[in-house]
Amino acid sequence: MKKTRIITISLLGLLLLVPFMTPTIAAPAAYVPVAEEEEYLWELSQYNANFGQFFIDNMSDVLGVIFAQPAEWQISTVYSGWSWDDILPQSSWPLTVKAILPENTSALLSDYFIFDNITYTPVFLGAGYNVIHWPPSSLFYDDTWYIVNDTASFAKQSIYGSVAFSPYTLMGVPFGPKNINWTEFVGWVNWGMGNFWTGDAVNTTATALSNGYSLSVPASGFGSNTLPITINVTYSADGILNNCTFEYGTLMLFFYELVSYTADAVNPVITDAPSDLIVDHDYTGESFSWTATDANPGNYTITRDATPVVTATPWVNGTPVVYNIPDGLTPGTYTFQITFEDIGANVASDSVVMTINAPDTTDPVITDAPSDLVLTVGATGQSLSWTATDEYAGTYTIRANGSLVVVTATPWVSGTPVIYNIPDFLNLIPGVSTYEITFSDSNGNTASDSVTVTVNPPAAPATIPGYETLIVIGFTSICIASLVIFKKKRKYVAN
Repeated sequence: MKKTRIITISLLGLLLLVPFMTPTIAAPAAYVPVAEEEEYLWELSQYNANFGQFFIDNMSDVLGVIFAQPAEWQISTVYSGWSWDDILPQSSWPLTVKAILPENTSALLSDYFIFDNITYTPVFLGAGYNVIHWPPSSLFYDDTWYIVNDTASFAKQSIYGSVAFSPYTLMGVPFGPKNINWTEFVGWVNWGMGNFWTGDAVNTTATALSNGYSLSVPASGFGSNTLPITINVTYSADGILNNCTFEYGTLMLFFYELVSYTADAVNPVITDAPSDLIVDHDYTGESFSWTATDANPGNYTITRDATPVVTATPWVNGTPVVYNIPDGLTPGTYTFQITFEDIGANVASDSVVMTINAPDTTDPVITDAPSDLVLTVGATGQSLSWTATDEYAGTYTIRANGSLVVVTATPWVSGTPVIYNIPDFLNLIPGVSTYEITFSDSNGNTASDSVTVTVNPPAAPATIPGYETLIVIGFTSICIASLVIFKKKRKYVAN
């Protein structure tokens, strides 16, 4: 139940329905009382035991009607959000100035039917609330508030004093312009109660204080109020809301008070940082670069393995800090940490790891190599394949017969086969060739393997065993027979 009730607190009450704007850096106008990275913290105390007569008189609804308060801004909403907690204060409300935006002039308050052109400076703030006795229900966010440039505009931004009739609407005007003229301010408020607002609002009387204003409503001034209403609101000379008291009769209902101010509450932001670095043992000229932003930069330091290597040195908002790493560090792992500090002692740090590899004395390992190859003259489409591994794979070369480079230095990948296609024309001549591959890594270590390729002449035609003898005998027989016939012929001729 506690958490549910707290979440019903409307953030719109803080914003006065102003539109969201994206932050950019701008020089503040002279009337702006705040500076970037300042933080202000107010506390709200709600006196739960004192609300009896106020609610009997139905005053939350009455004020809502008179001053057109949405339900989420009315006192009944404030009360229900904190009525579970009787320990004072119940909540705190921080505002952190993240950026002061460019000045503008427009009908800023047209949503409230105030159509005057008003000059103002938007201020991008970190906002929210702390639930002091129930921290998990705290809420924080960023949005834009507006600081107007003069007393008359501030009276209008305060909707002619009506914002003081609820803590949640008063939170919408935490900053006024510097040097507010409170006599002029209450003049506008008294005019507005009888002219801008209508009905019973006219029974509200504004009185100037030395540092703020007081609103008073007599008993029955708002019809059903059986007790008078007294509200006192004070600001600092620079226009910062200081405190507010809300009384019904003599009973305090709310006390809202500025309790702390921090000149610089925002940590530097590191916008650019280096990645981890791996180098060989013989590295040179390495460096790290960081960039940070902060409205109030101070000093930075750098350590290596927790030992200072750069003592406190000024840094500039948005300007890179470059650290040149000394050459010659021994192989190993080093952690460099930079810490940016601003003038408010807020810090931001970043660490980066540098790994220096030890010298590599390990040769590549040939994990797969071809066997010697025997071919016949005319063989085509032949190849050799080797695979090697090495953490620092470099290049390979292949030579034929010791001196002829057939593959110049070519990158190789650890564990990926290297394939050499033997040119087909080399297989037309019988003979023996030797191919040697040499794998090199990036540190000059090598591994080699040789393979021979033998090209044989074509085989003789196939023959029938014993057929050669028969041919000789047959040939001889033919010759003898021819000789006999020749001799007989000569004898016949002679006769």
